[in-house]
Amino acid sequence: MNATRPHRPGFRTRAERWPPPPDEPPTPAEPTSPLRARVRNNRRVGPTVFVALADLLANPSARAALERQFPRIVVATERVRALDELTDLGASVDAVIVGVRERVDAALLDELPNLRVLGSVSVGTDHLDRPALDGRGVRVVTTPGVNAVSVAEHALAMILGLAKRIVPAHAAVLSGEDRAGLASPPVEVRGLRVGVLGAGATAGALVPLLKALGTEVLSWTRDPAKHPGLACADLATIFRRSDVVSVNLPLTPETRGLVGYDLLSALPRGAIVVNVARKEIVDRAGLARVLAERQDLRFAVDDFELAADGTVELVGERGLWSPHVAGVTVQALAAMQDAVATGVAEAMAG
Repeated sequence: MNATRPHRPGFRTRAERWPPPPDEPPTPAEPTSPLRARVRNNRRVGPTVFVALADLLANPSARAALERQFPRIVVATERVRALDELTDLGASVDAVIVGVRERVDAALLDELPNLRVLGSVSVGTDHLDRPALDGRGVRVVTTPGVNAVSVAEHALAMILGLAKRIVPAHAAVLSGEDRAGLASPPVEVRGLRVGVLGAGATAGALVPLLKALGTEVLSWTRDPAKHPGLACADLATIFRRSDVVSVNLPLTPETRGLVGYDLLSALPRGAIVVNVARKEIVDRAGLARVLAERQDLRFAVDDFELAADGTVELVGERGLWSPHVAGVTVQALAAMQDAVATGVAEAMAG
């Protein structure tokens, strides 16, 4: 931003407050930190919300919900700098909206003594230090169930992609090898036995999709009594009999590493495992051991940094990947933005 450019009514950059307080004269921006230049005095002009995700304000209904409650909205200039810019604002911040890439821990909260509400455009909360937030009395707003259909559709797409050998078939056409380029033929999904881990909103949206294709579904949940309509079994049975296993669980201390060598090695020949939850639910050492012993298994994962952490290399051509996009379709993302913006505004008003 040009530091000498005068303030013009209606002109707003992502580094400015949204909207600027009407009674405050323009402050020249410092080239090294335009955000800090505009808020260095941290003057209280009413409740302030910091938004790490600039695209949230491009959603008219989400933006309107925030503007009704917050006279001052500060947007991160860049997402990679969001937490640094948030820390700069310090005690002036009353509410914050982040996504799954922002880690909110006790050290960050120490810099925000007046924080009352934290919104996260996500379903999972493993990026949030919940004990630290609860201990400081900070209300947490997330979006459970809002993107369930999108995630369920993605899980189904990955199941079909592996069963129908979509990626190797595509590569075979491009190489000119056609059918000769396929190491194994596609299989029919109808009649397969599918194990679904979880009984939350995503699993609930996935089960009818699977049944519509003629599969036999068996579920695992920690509390089967709460789900009388599901056909449930223990984990050992699920893995022993399922041609396909779909992981639809939150990452918690109890689920981290839940799927290990013993379960994976019990899978039937040619089985498929699809994980649209968190990669840490599958034990890394157990996965490596099974892959070394079983060339017939196939895996699909939707999560961040799968190449960087070695997962792609470990699984090789038996894998199908996506970068944690299952729950961020156009429709789901807009709905989550609306839910978080409205929830944060209501929490501040309450």
